This record gives sequence, C-alpha cells and structure tokens, in this order.
Amino acid sequence: MLADDISHIRLLNALMEAALDTRDLEEMVQTLADRMANIIEADGCYITFWDAERGITIPAAAYGPYRSTYRGYVPLAHEQTFTAAIAAAGHSLIVEDAHRSNFVSKRIAANFPARSLMGIPMKSDGRMLGSIIIGYNSLHVFTESEIAHSEQAARHVSFAVAKMLLLEDEKHRSEELFALNRIGMAINADRDFDRVLETIFEQCKSIIELDTFYLALFDAEKEELRFPLFYDGGERIHFAARSIAKHPGMSGHIIRSRASLSIPDASIPEIQKTYGVVRAGGVPARAYIGVPLMYGDKVLGVMSVQSRRPNAYTAHHVQLIETIAAQSAIAIENARLNGELQHLSITDGLTGAFIFRHLMERGPLEFAKATRHGRALSLLFLDIDGFSDFNSRFGHATGNEVLKAVVDCAKGCVREIDLFARYGGEEFVIVLPETPPDEAAVVGERVRAGVEALRVPSPVFSGGLRVTISVGVSSIAPGTADFQELLNAANAAERRAKENGRNRVEVAI
Repeated sequence: MLADDISHIRLLNALMEAALDTRDLEEMVQTLADRMANIIEADGCYITFWDAERGITIPAAAYGPYRSTYRGYVPLAHEQTFTAAIAAAGHSLIVEDAHRSNFVSKRIAANFPARSLMGIPMKSDGRMLGSIIIGYNSLHVFTESEIAHSEQAARHVSFAVAKMLLLEDEKHRSEELFALNRIGMAINADRDFDRVLETIFEQCKSIIELDTFYLALFDAEKEELRFPLFYDGGERIHFAARSIAKHPGMSGHIIRSRASLSIPDASIPEIQKTYGVVRAGGVPARAYIGVPLMYGDKVLGVMSVQSRRPNAYTAHHVQLIETIAAQSAIAIENARLNGELQHLSITDGLTGAFIFRHLMERGPLEFAKATRHGRALSLLFLDIDGFSDFNSRFGHATGNEVLKAVVDCAKGCVREIDLFARYGGEEFVIVLPETPPDEAAVVGERVRAGVEALRVPSPVFSGGLRVTISVGVSSIAPGTADFQELLNAANAAERRAKENGRNRVEVAI
C-alpha cells in the first residue's frame, strides 16, 4: 500500500509540474487530460467546462482516440451530458455501463468508446468549473483506491485550472479595455468612413471569437439594410442590400425591437422559422449576437458577431458587443457626417454632379492607374444642344430644370463607378474606367438616346420640352500623354458632333 501511495504521489507531482509549465488554458487542460488517465491506468480521459448560466457542457480536452477532435464535439440542445449530471449531483458519479445509464444520452454514449465512467467535478470556492471524466473501454468496477486517487488528483487539477482561468480572464479584460480604447480613439481621430468600420471590425476580432462579422446600416425611408462591411470565413464579401419589409431576418427583428438578440444555435429549425434567417453563403454560423447601433433615438443599423461553434457566447459577450456598438454608433455617425460634408464640397449644388475641381483631381489619377496597369479608360464629353435658348425663351428656372433632368437621365445610363462631373455651364464629362473605345461609343449613344427621350415639364408646352445633347468620345491610345490630352480629344469630338448636326455621337480620331 505504501509503495502504491508513493507511486501515486509521484504521478501527481509530475502531473502538476507539467500543468504549471504550460502557456495557456488550452495547453494546460490537454496536458492534464493526457496525464489524468495514467493516475489509474484508464483508457481515456475527457475534461469539460460547465457553463452554469446557460446550463451547457463545453468539451475542452481528451486523451485517447478523440484527442484531436474532442474540442469540436457539440452536444445537442437540451441533451443530457455526464457533466450536467455531475453538476446537478455536486459530487463524483460512477457509471458502470454508459449504454445503460440515465446520466448520459444514448447518442453521446454511442459516439464514444468508453463503457465504464467515473466523473469527478472540478470545483473552486464552491463553484463548478467542469468535470474530469475517466473511462474504460470495457466494463470496469472502480475500486475505492482508484476513486480516492482520482478525486485527490482532481482537487489539484481544479486549483491549477482555476488559477489559469483567472489569468485568462484578466488577460481578456485587458484586451477588451484596449479594444474599447482603440474604438474611442477612432471616434475622436478618424473621420474616414471605411477606416472607422475596419477599426471596429479589427478590435472586435481581437477580443471575441468570430467567424462572421457584419455592420449593417439602415435606411429608414426605404426600409432597407445595406452592408458596407461583411466578413465571413476570414474574407470580406459583398452582401446585397435588402428590404427588411420583405426579408427582415435577425437584423430586421433587432431594428424593429431596438434590442439585442443572442441565439446560442441559429441552425435550430424553430429559430430559422421564427426569424427568417438570411444566409450569406459559405459555412453557416451557429452562435449569433446582434445589437442595434443607436445614435440617440435613431437606429443606425446592426452590428453582429457570429461563430460556427454553437453556444460560443455568454451574457458577458452580449454586454461587450453592446458597449462596442454604443461607441461605434458615434464613430459611424461622425464619419458619415464628415463624408457628407466632403461630398458636398466636391458636388455641384444644382445637378448633383461632381464639380470641375474634383474632375481635374480624380481624372489624372484614373489616367495614371489605367496606364500603369495597361487598362482601358474612356471619356464622354456632353453638351446640351441649344441650351441658351431654354434660358432666353423660358427663363433660368426652366434652364435649371433642364440641367437637372439631363444629369439625372445620364447618370441612370452609366455605372456607379463612373465619374460624372460638370465641366462648366451646360457641359459635362463622364470618366469611364475599364471601358474600351467600342463600349464607350455604345455608352455615349445610350446616354444620347436617353436624353432625347426626355420631356422636361413646362408650363408653356403640355407635352414638355424636348432636349438633345451632342456627345464626344475619346479613349486612351498609344501616345496619349495625359488626362488633359484625353479630355481635349473628347471635347474636340463633341464640337464635331455639333458641326455635323447636333444630337449625335462622334468618336475622337
């Protein structure tokens, strides 16, 4: 008996030395699982954590055939686990045959090789941390000595795990404070909308387990959600805007209720039916947190973090995201307002087209990018035919309406990435990136035909005023020196269109 006790003490000392030599909680529990089975020469050992708040078992580490996969094992919702039974009992439990026990579900018992089990609670200051489950693959009767030695080892393990949990918790709190500080700095220092969104994402990613993250902004007038930032599986993806009237999903529910939503497992059919889950594609997320972005009484949108692991988030995570969202809403609104001011400073107040100065700043940049990468670039130069007649015959108010109608029509004929600028008076320039000469001519004709079909409302003519434009087209060619030369070529082609009868498209020679 003395020799047995000495051997046990040596094993126990070796176990604790190995545990205390680890760098983090994950490495520690794996080391403990590997060595705990040796205490009584068992076939396997499983260490779990117990989340008392949510009543769920969290697999942490295993010794045996499931060593590399056990952490990813997920009990079903409301499924009976051995750890839950141990937590309810408050003391160690013995299972002679897992296939015939009420302490563990038949599904779980069938998934693992162990038949006879001993489950020992890991406790610290009366709090249940989790359990150590030692198993034999064949039926086994646990002796008093095996139980005593295992429980003694479990007490030492509980102390080591509790200490590491405190260190990890302190580390996480420090990281959380740092992230909140970074977001606070972004509120005061950064006014660039995209950079603010990226800062928010990077700080969330640094402190919260996530596989999917999105920031959705809400247009109350259109009842539409758009997603300026959506990350899934480590990649930024495009996620189409949608109407929450037609497809509310979880984000729509959050906006309507103005309250946070936390779902342990969004894959449950009842959850999907209740919220009308909208998928982004890829591997579906399971755990979901979504919180409203509130600026005063105004709902700006929704911030969401998601994990492919169910039950990944706690009430603390919800509170943390709510805190980040409160700061983020201020940063987003400040950046948005700054963006609007910047846009107004480079936008023609009457037509909404960019001003000449912005054209002459952006145009050379587009030219340089196209020539550097060997890509196509074209320009359209538009002039409203007989515009002075509108002003002299019907007044400047009517002339202004003609300008606005032409710009609105022309914008509808080109892409969002195309740069539409007012050159001066009734002249406009459209910069067409990635557009070769033949396609540019087609776009020019589409704009010309669209304007020709316009009828501008007039108190004099019941059918409205007819408007036409002359269009010049130019494209980068070998030897084109700079943007100004490209612009001059388009202008010359537009003048030729005037000379050849107006209401036509001419391509630069």
